[in-house]
Amino acid sequence: MENHGHNAVPAKRNFLWWCAGVVPELLWLYPTEKAKYEGIGGAVLTTGVLAFFSGFYAIYTTLAAGNYAIPISVVFGVHWGLAIFNLDRYIVSSLRKTTNPGVRWTQRLRETWVPALPRLGLAILIGFTLSKPLELRLFQNAIAGQAAINRDQAVTAKRASLVQSSTLGALDADLAAIDPEIARAEARAQLLEDDFRQEADGTGGSRRYGYSEVARVKEAAAIQARQQVAEVQQRLRQIQSDRDKASAQINQELEVFRRNLSDDFLTKMKALSDLSAGSVAVWWISMFVVFLIVGVEITPVLVKILSPIGPYDVKLDAMNDVETTEALLKRDTTNRIIAHQYANIETAGKAETSITVHQFMSDLRTQILTERREARAR
Repeated sequence: MENHGHNAVPAKRNFLWWCAGVVPELLWLYPTEKAKYEGIGGAVLTTGVLAFFSGFYAIYTTLAAGNYAIPISVVFGVHWGLAIFNLDRYIVSSLRKTTNPGVRWTQRLRETWVPALPRLGLAILIGFTLSKPLELRLFQNAIAGQAAINRDQAVTAKRASLVQSSTLGALDADLAAIDPEIARAEARAQLLEDDFRQEADGTGGSRRYGYSEVARVKEAAAIQARQQVAEVQQRLRQIQSDRDKASAQINQELEVFRRNLSDDFLTKMKALSDLSAGSVAVWWISMFVVFLIVGVEITPVLVKILSPIGPYDVKLDAMNDVETTEALLKRDTTNRIIAHQYANIETAGKAETSITVHQFMSDLRTQILTERREARAR
């Protein structure tokens, strides 16, 4: 009857029990324990599936590129999911609870929770690892906007640094100072030219019409003033040319800097951190996702620890004790037989009787088998 049910069990239940790391032949003896370990196996499977999607998205948004981005991400996601799944399965299957009812609660607490604390810490660490790529996917649009703002701020800061380290500031100061100088030189040249014309046509100055000596002197002064204006304007053009070259160099370096600002995993994590720091709502949602994934990750361990001790646990604990005792007995028996045989060899050597290696091994094998049969009979 029981064997028939065992053969007819759905493959899904067998798979969930395997995920929980149970012994199916032993679990079938206790029907009340089946649902508990199906739940534990489902929790372990859920963490593996979440790990796959987390690993896939993390690689797809960071390292993978080109036509093989999706296959590479899938392969990594599968390996990451299997790694987390096997680790969780090991954690759950290796947890043991004291089944002796005579043990004090302090000792039970020490023997159950203290060994589980490193496993819980590891589960929490895995939960945080799984949650971050899922957070990046959840806040994808907001992160893209914040990343653009961060890039603009980085470019602005880079531009300020380049301007500070270049001659652009000094050239701007020269340009600001040369404009009034040009205006003054232009005004002086215009004044001297008007004075020369008035002197030449007799409407001003000495009021003598014609190209007199005084007119020639004023003409030379006007020409010299106009040359000074041309020199200042030439200096302005040179400063403007130097400034344009410095500005073009800065713009070129900024363009290279902007191209190097890739949209990688670190950039998105920085944007997510800035969003969380600037928005209480984003921080709470981010914490909710983290706690949700961590809760899912530690669920198998907590269920295994907090669940009451059932007949399956008692039977499994007894089987482990029997197997451990049997292994120790075999080891001690073997060591004792080997020591006895070596003593016989030494005695035989002293008595000058010969014994071959073949005879020694045959006698040793026979005695070990005899001891094992006697141990099983007891």
